[in-house]
Amino acid sequence: MKYVTANSGTVAVGLAFGPIVPEFVRANPDLIDYVEIPFEQLRHTPEVGTIQETVPVILHCASMSVAGFVPPDQRTLKAIGREAERTKTPWIGEHLAFIIADSIEDDDDKPTSLTYTVCPQMSDETVERVASNLGSLQEHFDVPLILENSPQYFEVPGSSLSMVDFVSAVVKRCKVGLLLDLTHFVISMLNTKKDPLSEIDRMPLEQVVEVHVSGLNVQSGVAWDDHALPAPPIVFDLLERVMKHVRPKAVTLEYNWSPQFPESMLVKHIDRVHKIVRC
Repeated sequence: MKYVTANSGTVAVGLAFGPIVPEFVRANPDLIDYVEIPFEQLRHTPEVGTIQETVPVILHCASMSVAGFVPPDQRTLKAIGREAERTKTPWIGEHLAFIIADSIEDDDDKPTSLTYTVCPQMSDETVERVASNLGSLQEHFDVPLILENSPQYFEVPGSSLSMVDFVSAVVKRCKVGLLLDLTHFVISMLNTKKDPLSEIDRMPLEQVVEVHVSGLNVQSGVAWDDHALPAPPIVFDLLERVMKHVRPKAVTLEYNWSPQFPESMLVKHIDRVHKIVRC
């Protein structure tokens, strides 16, 4: 079985693990190059890792709280390291966000675990905090960490940088690879009234290692991430634009929230990504 490698000259195309993926892989063994699996899913449902017997795996993560003040516990870091070794992942994608916060109780020093990765304050102070956290975290792993841009749902209090300037500053300061989530990017641009097609050129595209593609929906005027829906045309337009600047190592379709995602649509979108990355 051929594993995805950080030094491959081709752009691999894969799927985020979800209810439809095992059967889809069995029925379409030549359509995808890998499956991306969240560490949290492997931790709580280890049997999903058996898919590695038929297709390579890339490890994703939402537990390190890279942009937070409260670090993850050592047990979690060791568990991530074990999964990185077991899956032979070429890198670990982690959110440029925080998932752990200080206790909400004044008399309790136990950290609060959030249920969703939260976009941090976008400021020079946060850039320095990410650099410090990332330096400590990388020591635990033999493969590189790459950072994924968060979706911005509202104006984050205390921010002095736009999403594009913040991500660019982090990548430059930390000399880290970027997991460019194009749907997160579109969401951020829509919610802050910016043009995604012009703003994408200001992103540090030369540092893109992996790209995420997924759906979104708009509720009460706010765009939200939605992996149960197919990606809108603007996401594929952005992918074409990105490919003019850089050859990422991988493009992952994140259609993993619905057990009824139409197979015909999935095949159509995989074929579309293949055509874009091969141009």
